[in-house]
This record gives sequence, C-alpha cells and structure tokens, in this order.
Amino acid sequence: MDKALKLLGIRAHSAIELRNKLLKKDVSRQLVDEVIAECIRLNFIDDELFARDYAAELGWRGCGKYKIRANLRRKGISQDNIAKAMSDADKSEEENARRAMEFKLKTISREKDIRKKREKIYRFLAYRGFSGDIIKKLMTSAPELQNNSDYFE
Repeated sequence: MDKALKLLGIRAHSAIELRNKLLKKDVSRQLVDEVIAECIRLNFIDDELFARDYAAELGWRGCGKYKIRANLRRKGISQDNIAKAMSDADKSEEENARRAMEFKLKTISREKDIRKKREKIYRFLAYRGFSGDIIKKLMTSAPELQNNSDYFE
C-alpha cells in the first residue's frame, strides 16, 4: 500500500496505470488487486475524475479530441469514462485549437509563402489531434493565412 500511496502522492493515476506500475515493482498480482480495490474504496483512485482532469489538462496544452481520446485509452480508461471526459473537452476544443494555432503562427512568422504556412499549420494541428473541420474553420478565419481562398475547395 505504501508504494501505491507514494505513486498517488506524486500525481493521480488511473486504476490500470497504477496496477501496471505496481506490477513492475515486483508486487504480487493478488496484493496489487487488493491495494487497487482499497484505493478505489477510499476514493484515492477515481477513473472518471482522472479522465476529466487529464482531458482538461491535455486540452489546455493544445491537444485535440482525437489525441486526448488516444491518450486516455493508453492510460486504461474505460470507454464510458472517456465519453464523459470528452463531453467536457469538446466544449473547449475550438478555443484550444485557436491557442495552438496562434502559438504555431509565432514560430513560423518568418515564412513568406502563405501556402507553406497553411500546410505547416494544418499538419501541426492535425498531429495534435484536432479535427479537419475545426482546422479549416480556424484557418479560413485567420488573417495571416489569407490569400489563397481556394486552398480547401
């Protein structure tokens, strides 16, 4: 239990994530199951709350819904908890994408070719997990990226 509490003291973990870390520390599977059950009973582990907080954090760091969903799956979060977390994250996705785009525009400000600028922005936002619709919407509203109006047509 001490190892679990130490890990949970550093940051929140999902049940599966904590289980995997404890198993890597050569703790018996039966003891790990008991510790996880006790942590859940004491509300030290709450996968739904973890998923919401983690999704909000990733969104704030400029990740889109596809990347957030993939990271939550990787952390062992159930589909139900992912859906609940994503319902909150979807509300702020466009604002997160706008912030990420503004950051990227600063880093490529020397680029003169608008077509290359648009391609870099699109790749950057797509890699971060934003949907094509949101990317296109933001790019058509950004004055820095105007000139080739037929780019998406």
